[in-house]
Amino acid sequence: MAIDALFRRVLTQRAAIQLMSATCILLFLITVFSIKLQAPEQLPQSTLFYLDDSQRQYQINTLPAATSGKWQALDRFQLALPMSETPHWVSFTVASLKSNEHWLLELNNPFIDHVSVWFIENNQLLDHYQTGDSQPFASRVMPYETFLFPVPKFDDELRVVMRISSEGTLQVPIHLWAESDFLVFNGEHSVLMGLFFGILFAMGISNLFFFVISRQPVFLLYAGYVLSFALLLSAMQGLGYKYIWSESPWMQKNSVSLWANATVFYAIVFTNVLLDIKSVSLRLHKTLNILAMAFAAILVASVFVPKSWFLEPFLFALCGICIFIYAVSIWGWYKKVHLARFYTLAWTSLLLSCLMACLEHLNLISLTISSNYLLMLGVIIETFLLALMLALSVNHQRRQLFRAQREALRKEREMRAVQDDVLAQQNNAQEELEYSVQERTLELEIALRELSEINRELEEKNTLDALTGIRNRRYFDKKYLAEVRRSRRERTELVVAMIDIDHFKKVNDEHGHLVGDDCIKFVAERLKKTLKRPSDDVCRYGGEEFSVIMPSTDIQGAHDLLDHLRLEIQNTPVYSAGVAVNLTVSIGLASAIMDPQQSEDVLIGFADQLLYQAKNNGRNCIVAQKFPDSE
Repeated sequence: MAIDALFRRVLTQRAAIQLMSATCILLFLITVFSIKLQAPEQLPQSTLFYLDDSQRQYQINTLPAATSGKWQALDRFQLALPMSETPHWVSFTVASLKSNEHWLLELNNPFIDHVSVWFIENNQLLDHYQTGDSQPFASRVMPYETFLFPVPKFDDELRVVMRISSEGTLQVPIHLWAESDFLVFNGEHSVLMGLFFGILFAMGISNLFFFVISRQPVFLLYAGYVLSFALLLSAMQGLGYKYIWSESPWMQKNSVSLWANATVFYAIVFTNVLLDIKSVSLRLHKTLNILAMAFAAILVASVFVPKSWFLEPFLFALCGICIFIYAVSIWGWYKKVHLARFYTLAWTSLLLSCLMACLEHLNLISLTISSNYLLMLGVIIETFLLALMLALSVNHQRRQLFRAQREALRKEREMRAVQDDVLAQQNNAQEELEYSVQERTLELEIALRELSEINRELEEKNTLDALTGIRNRRYFDKKYLAEVRRSRRERTELVVAMIDIDHFKKVNDEHGHLVGDDCIKFVAERLKKTLKRPSDDVCRYGGEEFSVIMPSTDIQGAHDLLDHLRLEIQNTPVYSAGVAVNLTVSIGLASAIMDPQQSEDVLIGFADQLLYQAKNNGRNCIVAQKFPDSE
């Protein structure tokens, strides 16, 4: 309950902060309309000319004359050319300026890759500057977000020549500023930018904090959207290169594509989550997820694809996704999705401004104001409406939480009543159950003891050979593995012997299997009597073959013992079915102190090899040897 109370208090405070943010945004709008940005100096008697240098054949000293027909005149003092990496030369003349002022030339586009400016009077070079956003920000003549150049003093007529090249569209308004006017403009512009980005970053960071507290994904998505949009606009204004990534021309080159894709990604996911599209249309929910993943992939691809290839398709895709999101919000309004009406209103201004900015960058329309300012206006209106919408959403969630808590309390009271009845019944049945459990437990203990005894007897029988009564192969495998591990652990010598009755098949063929069985039992009985120590074991390995395990035994002692056994079997005939059968055995005897690196089967395999060597040596003999790698 304390956590629920804290959560409600946080939500209430968040709604209040959102309303305060909305008030700040209204103050921003009032500031925008109250500030009168000083216009730059106009040059009504000057004409802007440009020259397309597609062959890259011109230098400043090889340019054609201004009066030649190769130069093209523009209707206004702004260069607006399609996307191309072709260099363009721009030229205009300045007849006279106020002598008591310092003048500044501004190229109002922060994304010019390469720009060179020459100031010429009477064919004499006064000043020359070379910069661009392909170089670190410190290389600029004046530390300003756009390209700013001081105009030198001149007496007669000043000719300004510029060489401009860039991968993107060349939307370059050219301004000539009196220094005093520019200072006034820059102060008002800085106030506007500071207030704008301050509001956006404050909204983004506050929503990050609300996400940490409430763990609601919608706050994280909104924070990601606002911060990505803020970084996108800072890049478009040139402020990102000036203050954040000033030492990285690579980041400046890719900043717009990176932050634009990130903004669209967050916008799509934010739309999907906020409007809860999944509960209304699973197909549309999947479509939005696919679009989000597509823009995430485009974000990665934009780093590797040349801007001239990427920018135009991306702008068309951006226009399309703006229209699609807007259509989704209208569709949600039609389906009576909660908050869809406010969401549609919030996105109307932003999507219209974004759409117009894209169309201007594609040179499909021409605007009288900068598309950056248009985007800022759309963003600030949209942020205000989204802040109001999130406040309403929080209030709606709060009411739902209260209703859920009241319902939970009601159900809890009902459950407590049921639990009391169940507890009374449990108390009545507890004594009977305990008595019954005691009886059953006693019966179970008796049955378990009997079962344990039967299991021990069964296990004992499973390890005995049915014919001979000695241990069988199954027991040998377990015993052998245990003794190998003990030899490794205690570093003691282990002896394994493989014993085989010689010419046993001949016995079966001449006297029958019953006599053969008596011979096997005879050898097993002699082996069992020969082994005196409790730790030694003899097992029927299979058929007429036996195996002996003697732990902690030296090979010489084992050899003497088994050789005595061999002689006893040789000298004692087996009487069965009225016949006397003389038997001999061959023995392979191996010993080793088992090494941890050796395979567990190596010793039994070596003993088997020695057995076959004994048979090859004429049978009725012992071949004994330590394992070669043993200590």
